Amino acid sequence: MSPWGWTPERTAGIWRHGAGWLRPFAAAAPWLTLLFLLLMMHFVSGTLTSAKGTLFSLPADGLAEGEATGLVALAIPHAHETLVFFDDSRYVLDDAASVRAFGEHLSERVARSPSKTLLVLADRRIHGGDLMDIAAVAKRGGASKVLFAQKRAEAAE
Repeated sequence: MSPWGWTPERTAGIWRHGAGWLRPFAAAAPWLTLLFLLLMMHFVSGTLTSAKGTLFSLPADGLAEGEATGLVALAIPHAHETLVFFDDSRYVLDDAASVRAFGEHLSERVARSPSKTLLVLADRRIHGGDLMDIAAVAKRGGASKVLFAQKRAEAAE
């Protein structure tokens, strides 16, 4: 008994309702919900991350200063189209026949080249989709690696 003369009633709180056998499951409900959400995220994340694309196999060291490569393409934007120069020939990425010709020419050169690496010198104004198109043509043409290079700032001055 308390000094005031009465004893506070000990209630079961939220456990006073429902069957006794259900109480342990009710206590585990937040943890089961969390486990269910994590499991659902795991299944959904696999479908959200898969996307079509081109896999690049880039060398660890890159292209050394002055290293010779036989397959070089230059990509520049010009009046709402992207031009690709390869072996003194000009190809337009927006024209399907030109892209086909570029692919055939590239596959002939890749077959004769000891290194199957294509070096693409691209202007910074080239859209990423155009670079992916060039990489896809190179992949179909038999190139094992595609390197995208930029001019260093101190070399540009």
